Amino acid sequence: MNKEIQYFIDKMVQVPWDKWKYFKNFKVVFKLGSPICMTSPFLNFDALISHAMLLDSLGEDFFILPRKFNISPFLPEKSRKIPILKTGEIYHASVAQFFPNNLHVETIYKRFEERWSEKLKAKKIRIGSGHYRSYMMKEPYISCREVIFYVRGEMNCCKKLIIKNVYGIGNDFRIGFGSIRDIVFEEIPEDWSIVANEIAMRPIPISMCSEYDDAAYLPYRSPYWDPKNVGLCVPPGAKCKLKEARDEI
Repeated sequence: MNKEIQYFIDKMVQVPWDKWKYFKNFKVVFKLGSPICMTSPFLNFDALISHAMLLDSLGEDFFILPRKFNISPFLPEKSRKIPILKTGEIYHASVAQFFPNNLHVETIYKRFEERWSEKLKAKKIRIGSGHYRSYMMKEPYISCREVIFYVRGEMNCCKKLIIKNVYGIGNDFRIGFGSIRDIVFEEIPEDWSIVANEIAMRPIPISMCSEYDDAAYLPYRSPYWDPKNVGLCVPPGAKCKLKEARDEI
């Protein structure tokens, strides 16, 4: 293990964390002030909590983490855990449910901004290539008023992490997408975090299902960008039934 990785691990294990009391079924409602921009078909709540935990543990050092590097395998066994129930390899956390679910496409333009450029050493700026290259890119977005997640976990711990560290959801919050007006946590009687009314609420490995009507290769655990975490799964929205014998971790 190199010194760079060890630096982040040492900082993360030193952070005090709340002891879990008990798990409960709850939903999290994000009330949005602007449309949410998406770079993948699904937005997973356990990934959002993982992101919030990294921000909470590392502070500003979060922004110097190596890109596309999974630090979790290097963490010691007694380090801070995600406060969500885990069954097998997946967490009891649904993907985002959008209300209303209206999909659109927007073109984003990136161009060099001349303001505050007086201190640049370069006298000429190349906008055809390099760091200051201008481009346009199409991005899908959903014009919804609310985003709802269903979870079985420690609600108070999740609430504390989200309120403290999450100010926007989805992609390109920095240019106005996914701004949050309010967040509501509400306890519910049913566990809809994996399956609700025989409908998959998140990617579920087919090995966990007794019946299903659709399957696709999808990431089913965090980090969702890692190809190692892709497997044959029942996609969200497909009909399925879970096997009765499950080992809860």
